[in-house]
Amino acid sequence: MSQFKKGKFSRNLAATAILAPTLAIVGCSSSSSSSSDNGGDGSTEGFAYDGYLNNAVVCIDENLNKACDFGEPTTTTGAGGRFTFDTLTDAQLQLPLVLQATANTTDEDDNASVDTNLKFLAPAGSKAVSGFSTIVQAKIEKALAGGSTASLEDLKASAAAELAGELGVSGVDLTAFDPIAAKADESASEDAQTTAAKLHLVNQVLSQQIATLVPQASANANGDETAAFGALVNNLNATNVKQAVDNDTAGLALPELKEALADVIVSEVTPLVPTTEEIEEQAAIDEIVQEIIQEVVAEEEEPTGATGGTGS
Repeated sequence: MSQFKKGKFSRNLAATAILAPTLAIVGCSSSSSSSSDNGGDGSTEGFAYDGYLNNAVVCIDENLNKACDFGEPTTTTGAGGRFTFDTLTDAQLQLPLVLQATANTTDEDDNASVDTNLKFLAPAGSKAVSGFSTIVQAKIEKALAGGSTASLEDLKASAAAELAGELGVSGVDLTAFDPIAAKADESASEDAQTTAAKLHLVNQVLSQQIATLVPQASANANGDETAAFGALVNNLNATNVKQAVDNDTAGLALPELKEALADVIVSEVTPLVPTTEEIEEQAAIDEIVQEIIQEVVAEEEEPTGATGGTGS
């Protein structure tokens, strides 16, 4: 992937310095087909989970507003939370993904309907879209706002490694790892299955926190839903959730742990609702990061942006 050029980026650093104490951003990434007639030949596929999410909307976030908008490459998840995008340009392959639950989205853990406030982000190139990938995208954007000139690919790798280290699972790429499949793998060690089952629970709790906080953050947003979601994700603490999972599942045997759902986790710290001031600070940082990413994408081929239909 391209290294960032100076230009607008350098000019943005002065503004970033003012905002440095409040840096933190969220995002989501993957790839999809474009919305005009000149398609590329790139493709990407992945899966989304709380449990596996069926009938959720996934899109390429072309305008970087952390929402799926009309005209953006969009598809719907199927069984196992699977999705595919085809005919992507090189530029589209560098954009983040957004997942939004709808009234038709179900969770394959219990076949129950999913809260329509649930939203995930994921960096470009992610295979797994989840609460974890949402936090990784936030770390990428924080690094960009802080002045990093590393490639998006390198930022993704370092952010994913940082989150894995915080959770005590170094070496696990949480933008690709499937804890649901891993905990069911009887050929794996008991420790590996236990780790996977706990990561699944951590993600379930993060999903609940996101869905709960979205409407509360929106109430303080003055209409800026993009910044509200970014500020919300900044208040998530995956490390605290992992500690709560460890505490609350301490007495469970592995078979019980594999079947456990998030309602057994009762000791996690409830994230704070972002304030209006925090959301306003996030909006200023979002503007900087959006300009940086757009400049990187503009360096790729297909500068007119658009490609044909959607994949699924």
